[in-house]
Amino acid sequence: MEKRLKKLQAGLKKTYFNHLSFTAEHRKEIMKKIQIKNKEEEILLAALQLLHTRKTGFELTELLRARGFQKFENQEGFIYTFLHRLEQRNIIASEWDNNKVKYYQIDRKGKKLEKKLEAEGGRSKNIRELIDWVYVNE
Repeated sequence: MEKRLKKLQAGLKKTYFNHLSFTAEHRKEIMKKIQIKNKEEEILLAALQLLHTRKTGFELTELLRARGFQKFENQEGFIYTFLHRLEQRNIIASEWDNNKVKYYQIDRKGKKLEKKLEAEGGRSKNIRELIDWVYVNE
């Protein structure tokens, strides 16, 4: 089987990929996008870990900043969009207190996702799709 794959690879190099080349700028852009995706996975995992106890959006933002995530520095509203999307997917739950403050906490589905993220990272197609959905239109 390996021999057939090597022949296929050699054939593709001679035909399809013959004219394909990456500039240094193109490689740099690809690496940047990969790093952004990895950072998104890290933020999602950190948020899920922090939401084992109920927190406001502001408290969560401060704790994420303390962990070194700067994504929310000039986009304070992003955290609420992020939390709302997680809430729509039943990954976290929210409740209002008597002072009209909204609190968020991880739900059963979120705990399962957290375990998957810790074990697999973003390698699972379902996790990748979720991350893409959560971060769409930031």
